[in-house]
Amino acid sequence: MNNSTTHSEVAYKDHPEFLAAEWIWVYVSPVLIFVGTIANILSIIVLLRRRMRTSTTMFYLTVLSFGDMMVLYTGLLRYWIKSAFHEDIRLISQFSCKLHAFLVYFSLDFTTWVLVAVTIDRCIFVCLPFSAKRLCTLRHAKIVVITITLVMIALNFHLFWGVSYEIQLGELSCTHVNDFTEFTWPWIDFCMFSIVPFTIMIIANILIIKHLFMAHKRVASHNHDHNHSTHSENVIHHSDGHNGHQNHRKVPSVTTMLLTTNCVFLVLTLPIVIYLIVYPYVLYGATDHITALMQLLWAIANMFQYTNNTIHFFLYCLTGPRFRRELFKVFKIKTRSSHEITLTMEMH
Repeated sequence: MNNSTTHSEVAYKDHPEFLAAEWIWVYVSPVLIFVGTIANILSIIVLLRRRMRTSTTMFYLTVLSFGDMMVLYTGLLRYWIKSAFHEDIRLISQFSCKLHAFLVYFSLDFTTWVLVAVTIDRCIFVCLPFSAKRLCTLRHAKIVVITITLVMIALNFHLFWGVSYEIQLGELSCTHVNDFTEFTWPWIDFCMFSIVPFTIMIIANILIIKHLFMAHKRVASHNHDHNHSTHSENVIHHSDGHNGHQNHRKVPSVTTMLLTTNCVFLVLTLPIVIYLIVYPYVLYGATDHITALMQLLWAIANMFQYTNNTIHFFLYCLTGPRFRRELFKVFKIKTRSSHEITLTMEMH
């Protein structure tokens, strides 16, 4: 029995699909970690600037950047070390197996629901501008983040007894040890990590777009009356939720940034959720070739997922004019300071 398992293990690792998966883990992972680290640090620097940190939206995005880094360093870093150096931090001890599994699921769920929170926050600002001053405060935003943290801890705490390391395919691995974790939990995770959050995001964004469309329509229909037009524009200014003096043409760019981030989230995270639902039913009794193919699909699905935690900075730059301006100011200040230091040294 052990000999056949070992033979099967060697056989599936000889397939080109498995070798391709290993190549992805070894060479693509460090690129995402490096780019994601730099990008999220830049996001945090920009979002913590004085003009940005007073906004609840920017507070949520700052928390999201920290969460994205946690995802990269708990999840992807482990896979890279395992593939490149053949060391698995989950196998250091029974506790490390349980703790690391918990941290990976927690960090992924946490970042997802922070994205939900910022979407709802934006929806309130746009659709209920006068209530936003009371509802969308930094104090409430901090309470929301703490609540998300506690709920995600409770949701994923079962992993401390639902995973364990044991012998599989002739080697020690950290894996599911009961039917709930292996068959039922992926469906719960599918709902909590993908379906429910994205449904909320879709509904919130539909409300945002509808409100902005109606607001612009009112401006157009009352264009002959300067007072009515000015009043409508002020409503749109206020609905952006940042500064009352921002003009209404900037509101669609904020909505575009949010829609883009949400759509990218669905596209990049859906493959791994589907994989986690399907693989228990495919893996049992699978041939060596199918096993190797599943390893390749697992690597690809993970790369998609971790790309979502890497590219938020680039999405903000692409679709957020205010973010771009603040980023430019960061580098402009650094350049000016360097120039002044050089001039001072030359004078002395």
